[in-house]
Amino acid sequence: MKSGDVIHGYQLIRRLDQGGSDRKFFRCNKDESTFILVYDDDLKYYVALQQHLSRKRIPVPILHWYNIEERIMILEDLGDVSLFTLHGGSKELSGLYRSAIDELIKLQIDGRKDAPVECYYDREHIQWEQEYFRDFFLVQYCGISPSKLKGIDTDFKVLADQVLNLAKPLSDYLMHRDFQSQNIYLKDGQIRIIDFQSARIGPLTYDLAALLRDAYAQIDADRERELVNYYLRKIGERELHIDEEEFFRIYELTCLQRNMQALGAFANLSLNKNKPHFRKHIPRGLLLLQNGLRGKNLPRLEKAISNIKI
Repeated sequence: MKSGDVIHGYQLIRRLDQGGSDRKFFRCNKDESTFILVYDDDLKYYVALQQHLSRKRIPVPILHWYNIEERIMILEDLGDVSLFTLHGGSKELSGLYRSAIDELIKLQIDGRKDAPVECYYDREHIQWEQEYFRDFFLVQYCGISPSKLKGIDTDFKVLADQVLNLAKPLSDYLMHRDFQSQNIYLKDGQIRIIDFQSARIGPLTYDLAALLRDAYAQIDADRERELVNYYLRKIGERELHIDEEEFFRIYELTCLQRNMQALGAFANLSLNKNKPHFRKHIPRGLLLLQNGLRGKNLPRLEKAISNIKI
């Protein structure tokens, strides 16, 4: 596929940045309107999720056409304005984040029932995130010898146990799993959500962590606290009541998991996937993890991270 090609009546205009995905995206036009053509090896799963979320009135892109055999679909063009692009230039950013939280809660709660999702954010997946972080960020990117990292497996297990045990009451909800500023668009003044194909069943706090401890965006501590409190008020309106202090404890733990996963991804994408632009987000991601580890009684992991200079 290349610009100028015509696929099922849609003319490709240009290829778009696919972020960290292996999928291919093209802006295309037909009948004087623009669309997004996506080539996706796992199209069937995406289509099932899109149709489910649309039925639940979650604001995902409209699916105009698809062909499972050809692994091609035509999606609504949401434009180029995301929460990420608005950072530093919008006075209404807090309001937009509150709107994003409103839609996140709908996805997590309303989207849970009958969701076509069989994957859970369980011990196996938590360990996968930890090993992904260790292998690609600590070992490959930072050049730390595996022999010097043996001790952190103990802390990894402690963290996994804490996440699984403490978050258990909040863990039967739909997770977007990458709910960060580059996957939240604004069209006609409304929040729209993309890249939900990695959905899991898991804790409420993970997507909130992805949104508010986002390595792509600068969110200060006061705004973060205000938005977490907003989230708590809104889930309370949905009859989900949890002690504020307990919620923050669970939130902080899932922030660690999310930040480790993101650093592993940035390292893997920049070193092994020919996407060097992801390197620029590593300093922010590392700072978030270093700050998040303070006071968590994970001494081996904190020591390994504190010694890294980027």
